[in-house]
Amino acid sequence: MNPKWILASASPRRNEILKGLGLQFRTDPSGVCEPARRARETPSDYAIRIAHLKAQETAGRHASGLVIGVDTIVVLGNAILGKPETRAEARSMLRRLSGRWHEVLSGICLIDCSRCRSRSSIGRSRVHFRRLSSEELEWYLRTGEYCDKAGAYGIQGYASLFIDRIEGCYFNIVGFPITAFQKLCRESGINLIRDLTTKHTKHAKENAL
Repeated sequence: MNPKWILASASPRRNEILKGLGLQFRTDPSGVCEPARRARETPSDYAIRIAHLKAQETAGRHASGLVIGVDTIVVLGNAILGKPETRAEARSMLRRLSGRWHEVLSGICLIDCSRCRSRSSIGRSRVHFRRLSSEELEWYLRTGEYCDKAGAYGIQGYASLFIDRIEGCYFNIVGFPITAFQKLCRESGINLIRDLTTKHTKHAKENAL
């Protein structure tokens, strides 16, 4: 029997990625308010901690199932660029990213509710912005796409015009680290490819009847 998946996020991007994989899941967003970064805490440790808190909060409402918690952050140097609260803050972030490499980190946590077991991992990608002109920057801000986006941009949208190189998993940059997710599944004894293949084979047979 395929496991019962629960996504502890309301992110439409994460929903789309999981649906694209053919995974059957339900969403039960976590209500966790993300705490501040601790002193001397690395960005990757912070992302993993927040992902675990999100998964843990949602898992507390379920006796069974596999809960997926994810937290994606944009890192420039050792600074975390969160979601801008104002256009001015977004402008400042994008100016800092212009013409430079930065990292996108996604902490991911998988909790088996019935066994009270959890595993965590991190997805890492690098993104390079070409140098932006003032006109391009102001145009992008007028689109409003920066709202609710870590680092003030979305690679899957208008900001794709500014990105000339990436290293690592593209889906991690969008918000769901597929490679790290599959790694956690393997470590948990879940053959994701087999389960998805079985599902698609069954669906094909039903359509043929």
